[in-house]
Amino acid sequence: MSDPRYQQLFHYADHVTPYLRGELLGDDSLHGKQGQAPLGDDWLLSEHNNQELLQDIYAKLQLSHPEAGHAYWLNRTWTLLIWQPVYVSFISIYGVQALPLMSTIAQQWRGDANFVAGFTLQDTPMHDGSPEELIQIAANELLPLFEQYRTQLDEQVRIRPGFTKHVLADLLVMALLRLQDLHKDLPQEYIPQHAKRWLEAFGLSTKAMDSLHYDLVASKWHYVRTTCCMVYRCEGRGLCDNCPRTAKD
Repeated sequence: MSDPRYQQLFHYADHVTPYLRGELLGDDSLHGKQGQAPLGDDWLLSEHNNQELLQDIYAKLQLSHPEAGHAYWLNRTWTLLIWQPVYVSFISIYGVQALPLMSTIAQQWRGDANFVAGFTLQDTPMHDGSPEELIQIAANELLPLFEQYRTQLDEQVRIRPGFTKHVLADLLVMALLRLQDLHKDLPQEYIPQHAKRWLEAFGLSTKAMDSLHYDLVASKWHYVRTTCCMVYRCEGRGLCDNCPRTAKD
């Protein structure tokens, strides 16, 4: 029998955003025949050659926003690849106090919407432990997965490790801030303390914490990203509220 916490995880994930729709698959369901992806050609699988699909994601962004340029296409591609694993890890650790096997997460590319949305997890026992222990496990399992994505994408489009680290650091801190909407009574130091744990677990610089600021009036932490997503280069779009370019103005 599957761990009932999986269904809790899927419920919480869907509550955060309906784009984060998950399901559970048995081990056999994740193994294709003759190298074919069993979930279809639009799924990113771990330990699988995803180069063709990664190139399709980048190329679709090029076609949809030709005016935006390489910096936007690359940033958006990378963000699409890592956002679900990061959010699933956060929701699982803080929502069900456990962590599924994240190294084998599969993700669906929705070409019609230019978005990676939907994921599957293997039906395996969850990791148990303290938040500190689970954060380290999440890092240990996700870092090789992200490096797999990066090296495969790098075969077609140059993507530097330093760039991916900055984007990941921003995403980790921004995901953590979502806890403030779910738990109104968090101690003031909770967010920076846990931000430091996540950044250190992933081997990232804690300099991103310099961009965390506490609003005494709203009693909430706010974050200015260290990287610009370049969405303002898309026709009809402007700067994001937490864009570093806005902070400089």
